[in-house]
Amino acid sequence: MTINKRLVTSGLTIAAAAALLIGATFAFFTDSETSTGNTFSAGGLDLKVDSEAHYAGLVCNSSSQWQFEATSSSRPDLVGDPCDGTWAQTDLGPTHKFFNLSDLKPGDSGENTISLHVINNDAWGRLVINSVQDLENTYLQEELEAGDPDGVASGELRENLLFSIWLDEGTNNGFQCSGLGAECGADPQEGDNIKQAEEPELVSQGTLDAGSETHNIWQGLAAVFALQGASPGIVSDGRMVGSTTYYFGIDWELPEGVGNVIETDSLVANMSFQVVQHRNNPSKLGF
Repeated sequence: MTINKRLVTSGLTIAAAAALLIGATFAFFTDSETSTGNTFSAGGLDLKVDSEAHYAGLVCNSSSQWQFEATSSSRPDLVGDPCDGTWAQTDLGPTHKFFNLSDLKPGDSGENTISLHVINNDAWGRLVINSVQDLENTYLQEELEAGDPDGVASGELRENLLFSIWLDEGTNNGFQCSGLGAECGADPQEGDNIKQAEEPELVSQGTLDAGSETHNIWQGLAAVFALQGASPGIVSDGRMVGSTTYYFGIDWELPEGVGNVIETDSLVANMSFQVVQHRNNPSKLGF
């Protein structure tokens, strides 16, 4: 029994000595590399719209009053009167009306130049026109004599008021001006409210559909690319390039040949410009 105790004691001594030996030689180099504040942030997509309205040789100014634009006008009586259709870059609300005109006569015409600004990211865009109301309002004897069939179901203004849309890109292909319009030295005709012969038509002249209609902006811009090739803001798939200002002219005309059949009639509709992200969305999900 005595021999076993000595062996156990001797083993404990060796273990202790080994522990001391390791502790005496413990030394090392260190280094640390830290990346702080790692963040994932969602991108933004914001559409801003501005507009300038023109009617019968007049322009709706920034004070929302009609003023002379040309040397002559068929409606000089309206100068100084309130008007709608002109505002600076903003989000649209219920007070923003591109068109708000009364007392139309055969032979009248006008135009709105609308610019779209997609902030930050590329986007697919479209114009939707819906909630169309073709109203008869007061039914006059003159309308009956002019061929208005009943004067009850609907008016005839929608069937006679003609619209067209063109790309107001000026004399140089694409959009160089980034919101400066006629003040832009790179292309003074860009966004100038005047249809130049070389500016492409996106929607040919015609009447509004009775229900609703949708115009895909990417199809129009892709057609412009096929016609003109690449230029600022114009790419092959027709997407709207972020932070580019796009100018569209929307022209309207009430032909001179329209007679009493439209008397007291009115046309009301909603216009929505919509965008959805382009990146990772080739199928345009969301539209």
